[in-house]
Amino acid sequence: MVSRILPIENGHNFRELGGYQTLDGKTLKTKRLLRTANLADLSPKDLALLNSYNVSVDIDLRSKDERQQAPDKVPVSAKYKSVPIFKEDQTESTTTEAELYQRYTNNPLGGQMQMQKVYQELVQDEHSIKMYRQFFEILLQQSADNQATLFHCTGGKDRTGMAAYYLLNALNVPEPVIRQDYLLTNTASQQHIAQRMSRLAAKHASSGFIKSTHALMSVQSAYLDTATTTIKQNWGSTQNYLQTALKLSKSDINQLRATYLN
Repeated sequence: MVSRILPIENGHNFRELGGYQTLDGKTLKTKRLLRTANLADLSPKDLALLNSYNVSVDIDLRSKDERQQAPDKVPVSAKYKSVPIFKEDQTESTTTEAELYQRYTNNPLGGQMQMQKVYQELVQDEHSIKMYRQFFEILLQQSADNQATLFHCTGGKDRTGMAAYYLLNALNVPEPVIRQDYLLTNTASQQHIAQRMSRLAAKHASSGFIKSTHALMSVQSAYLDTATTTIKQNWGSTQNYLQTALKLSKSDINQLRATYLN
């Protein structure tokens, strides 16, 4: 049984993608693909754990402002690659609490609506599509079995979540398993989210603000549904999206499967 959530001390939502079964009976290799939140606060023990995975590349999906506010602590064996899915953060991770309070204190559904807008943009924004193609170009270069690729954003849930969604689809993992992996963010981030909710409650924040903040910090099936609906309406299917929007050829997909599957 693969231990899916990594025991990181100063971070959350660090996860192993290895061990998932594909539709044709293959298995994702372990210690090859890691999806995480940001690496800014890692302890020496955390870095030692990532170094034990022999991380060869750290793919940072964050915007310039996010990178400057919280620079990665890059594992010693890893090359750092900046692949900003959004030119400017749209997930509210860099927005101050005062700004968020003003925006959402009387708008309990505002956080959810913002995230659904984000997922539409993740799928159809031309810059985002170009960057996800770059993400796959890096994955296609990582052929050594004794090395891991790590990819992340700030919370490891939206930009990272869609990167994992595309990747697991390319690797032929069943849709229910992909969705299960997507929703695992809520378990892997549970303590992090609960601490933020407790701080807001202690400040007597409005219920609307607390509800919207929770929506911004977590994932919902509705968010992924927004992405998949946008894909189906404009490209017909996820497999067609991979081939036409992200320009993954049959050769690329075969190479990804040869590299990351047993």
